[in-house]
Amino acid sequence: MKQFLSLVLLTLSLHSYAQGVDEKILAIGDDDTTFQFFAVPIRPVWPGCETLESESARFDCFNYGIRNFLVNNFEVPPATTQKEKKAQTGKVYVDFVIEKDGSISSVKIQRGVHPKVDAEAIRMVKSMPDMHAPAYVDGKPVRMSYTLPINVQY
Repeated sequence: MKQFLSLVLLTLSLHSYAQGVDEKILAIGDDDTTFQFFAVPIRPVWPGCETLESESARFDCFNYGIRNFLVNNFEVPPATTQKEKKAQTGKVYVDFVIEKDGSISSVKIQRGVHPKVDAEAIRMVKSMPDMHAPAYVDGKPVRMSYTLPINVQY
């Protein structure tokens, strides 16, 4: 039987953890430049949010889409003792890149909680759907890095 999970997404906003670490750009190369989330004027579009007209509405929909996806797909690793539950409770931060084609890549743990929880966070992010549209800068699709905080509690 599945254990009850209280999965709370921290507020996904321009002020979320690590979004403001670098001033503008992570330089990886001319064509492979990866922009930080806050430096992208047109953010990726979550599937189903493409009909919304304003950037603000699409961003709210993006946040809702990720939150809803997490709640419905994150499977908390089983813990049989209080000690295990305590060890597997906390915030895990997952870094990933939304590519120019909207796909998800370069998924890694920025700050982990427990190996089992970290593995589930990576699995979940890798299973997210491709974005309907990538981020854009100056009218061109770009790679964009994003840090997703996930709070896991039993």
